[in-house]
Amino acid sequence: MNMYPEIISELNRERIKDEMDAIRLEEEAAKGQSLLDKNLAFLGTLMISRGEKLHNRYHASKEGTSSKLVNKTA
Repeated sequence: MNMYPEIISELNRERIKDEMDAIRLEEEAAKGQSLLDKNLAFLGTLMISRGEKLHNRYHASKEGTSSKLVNKTA
């Protein structure tokens, strides 16, 4: 698939802007004034990391199961 350089640069610019916004939000959450703000920020980070681990574990086990089925039928 061939994409024009203008499109690629615009997509990269949008991706960088989204990453910068996410970093600003993380910094803002970390600077929370109350203990509740800090705990909620920590809880959010914890939930995201656990979700990513579960996602990776589920996809790894699903790929292993499907490859076993393919080998069994062959």
